[in-house]
Amino acid sequence: MRTHRAYLAVVEERAGRLEREHDQQARVAVAEERTRITREMHDIVTHNLSVMVALTDAAVYAQHRSPGKATTAMLQISETGRQALTDMRRSLGVLRPGEPDALRHPLPGIAQLSTLAEQMGAAGLPTRIEVHGGHSHIPATAHLTVYRLVQEALTNTLKHTPTGTHAEVRIECSTETVTVDVTDSGPRPPAPGSGHGLTGMRERAAAYGGTLRAGPLPGGGWGVHTRLFLAGSGVVPA
Repeated sequence: MRTHRAYLAVVEERAGRLEREHDQQARVAVAEERTRITREMHDIVTHNLSVMVALTDAAVYAQHRSPGKATTAMLQISETGRQALTDMRRSLGVLRPGEPDALRHPLPGIAQLSTLAEQMGAAGLPTRIEVHGGHSHIPATAHLTVYRLVQEALTNTLKHTPTGTHAEVRIECSTETVTVDVTDSGPRPPAPGSGHGLTGMRERAAAYGGTLRAGPLPGGGWGVHTRLFLAGSGVVPA
C-alpha cells in the first residue's frame, strides 16, 4: 500500500508538472502570436498609409495642372487601399474557404520587391532593386522577413526625406545567409521618430540570428543593413 501510494503521488506530481508546462507554453504561444500580429499590422498600416498620403498630395497638386496624373494617382490610392485590406485580413487569419482566390496569393517575398519599388516610385521615391544570387531555397518566412525589412526601411525614407530623394535596395542571397542593404540619398538622415518601426525590424532580424544597423552614411543619406542566417533558426518570424 505504501508503494502504491508513493507511485500515485509521483504520477500526480508528474501530471501537475506537465499541466503547468502546457499552460506556460500556451501563454508563450499567445504572446508570440500577439507580437507577430502587432508587427505585421504596424508594417502594413504604416507603409500603405504613408504611400496613400503621398499619392493624395500628388493628386491634389495635379488636379488642375494635369488631370490625367491626378486620376492615375487616385487609382493608385484605391489599389493601395485594397491591397492593405487584403494584407490585413491575411495576417489576421480571417480568410475563409469561400474567399476569392485573389486573397490567397502567397505572402510577399523577394520576388515582389520590384512591385514594391514601383509603388514607392509612384509615391515619389524612385527606388532601384538589385538581387544577387538565387533565392528559391529560402523559406517562405524568410522571404517575408526580407520583404518587410525593405518595406519598413523605404517607408521611413518616404516619410522623413524631402522630394528628390531616391533609394537603392541590394539583396545578396547565398546558401546560408541573406544580406539586406537599403540606402537613400536624402541630404539629411530620417528622424528617429517615436514609432516602433526600427524595433520591429530588429526583432525580425534577430529571429534569424542577425543584428540590424541603421544610421547616417558617411557620404550622406541613410542606410539600413542586416544579415539573416538561414540555418539553425529555431524561431519562425512573421
